[in-house]
Amino acid sequence: MNAPVVLIHGMWCTGADWARVRELMEPRGYRCHVPTLPAHEPTADQPLRVGERSLKDYLDYLERYIRDQQFPTPPILVGHSMGGLLAQQLAARIPVFAVVLLTPAAPRGINAAGLANLAPYARVLGRWGFWRRPHKFSREAAAAYAYNGLSPDRQKTCYERMVHESGRVAYEIGLWWADWAKASAVDAAAVRCPVYVVSCGADRLTPAFAVRKVAALYPQATHRHYPERGHWVIDDDETEEMIHGICGWLRPLEQRAARGQQAPR
Repeated sequence: MNAPVVLIHGMWCTGADWARVRELMEPRGYRCHVPTLPAHEPTADQPLRVGERSLKDYLDYLERYIRDQQFPTPPILVGHSMGGLLAQQLAARIPVFAVVLLTPAAPRGINAAGLANLAPYARVLGRWGFWRRPHKFSREAAAAYAYNGLSPDRQKTCYERMVHESGRVAYEIGLWWADWAKASAVDAAAVRCPVYVVSCGADRLTPAFAVRKVAALYPQATHRHYPERGHWVIDDDETEEMIHGICGWLRPLEQRAARGQQAPR
């Protein structure tokens, strides 16, 4: 058995950012589906279209996308950063075989602000009206916070793909306590599938202390910590080893399912 895999990208990204993970998973028998979130397609008017989008828009889109695929079995969700938050929300709403959270953004109720990530978000959240404006890191900020640990050439390639993100989404995640719509909330008790969580010691966007709190929401979670890695785990020097570990975690779950046994919770 190989359950279908849905790869959910993070802020400022598109489905194209999953190329390395897809190249590593598909030879192992996993058919990857890589949606690009609404208003993230890299068109000339992309910043104008994304500014006031909500996490709820992204979540509704992903739920429709998964249902439209008519998968024969519940999918595996792999989410990076904001995509990790969306994966948690989806797993609470629809049948899911397993969830893999790579340096995930924290849901409502977890204070993820720390010295490591205060500066880049302060530049966004400190502008009046940011909640209805698109935003994007400068090349220097992206290299320091999103792509730290990568070579300069790889940083340049990643930045050339970077798109603008919704100011409203930044508000919903970063200032969750002020969001009456509770767009970043997750019903953790409703997530009953197996969960695999990756945190990184040099992550300057979703710091390890916050990711550990995410893992603690799920008693069934397996948590893997990489002390030296930064945020961009989907294409760094240890991505292949990480995917090997994830697939090794998935195989016994799939084997039990193939024998008609319930996956552990």
